[in-house]
Amino acid sequence: MLKMPWYQNTWFIISLLLFALGYVTIVLIIRAKRFIIRQNVLRALVERKTKELMKKTEELEKNDLIKTRLISIISHDIITPLRFLHMACKNLIESNGSMSEALKLETMTEIANTSRELEMLSTNIMNWIKYQNENRQLLREEVRLPDMIQQVFGVLNGMARQKNIVLSNGVPHDFTVCQYAEPLRIILYNLVVNALNFMEKGHITIAARNLRHGVLIEVKDEGFGMSKEQINNILDDQFIVSSTNADGRKGNGLGYLIIKDLLRVTEGNFTIKSARNKGTTIKLFFPNQLVA
Repeated sequence: MLKMPWYQNTWFIISLLLFALGYVTIVLIIRAKRFIIRQNVLRALVERKTKELMKKTEELEKNDLIKTRLISIISHDIITPLRFLHMACKNLIESNGSMSEALKLETMTEIANTSRELEMLSTNIMNWIKYQNENRQLLREEVRLPDMIQQVFGVLNGMARQKNIVLSNGVPHDFTVCQYAEPLRIILYNLVVNALNFMEKGHITIAARNLRHGVLIEVKDEGFGMSKEQINNILDDQFIVSSTNADGRKGNGLGYLIIKDLLRVTEGNFTIKSARNKGTTIKLFFPNQLVA
């Protein structure tokens, strides 16, 4: 009786089948893992593209919001004062001496105040537009804070004196902060302007102190104060047009909009503590930074 070749044995055939089955199983597992990896890569790519699209959408919405706000400001807060200046100057020219000295003085004072408001508003608009470019290159530097505050007060002292408001610099003479100088100056300028607009008399004080993880700057005024609703509107980035300043004019909210935009640039944040007829305290916090 002839002996069967080893490769025809049942055990070999079964082993071969088991090997083939194992090989197919391994191949399928590898392919499944590769498929899962490709799925994960594709999912990550889709998520990244979705985030990019969402960011682009947010940028477009922000640009639309900027345009809407600028149109609102230009149509009301610039054109209306310009129309008044035109009519007031025209009346002064055409009166040809018939206008009383008291009325002339009142008209000229109103022209000066309106011109000042237009100048400040135009400056704010230019500052705001300038810092909408997120790719703008800035360098941090050591800033002597009391000197910067004196510069801001120097620009606004005339306005403060007209309203019998005292500007107080309570920052120690050697106090420094590592920050972007120009954005910080614009933030302080707008906070003081806001305080001046909503005061009839009293003090505006700026103080600062070092904390464990950063610098705290306080701008305190003795003005009309704000309601809880107004504070929430400011913090929620709503476009404020309902506040009335000490001269009975409406505020456009651009000052706080610029402040919030520039706080993002400087990586700072702020809180507002205020009550009607009890003044307002704005606290700015800037985390510790190193000079770039």
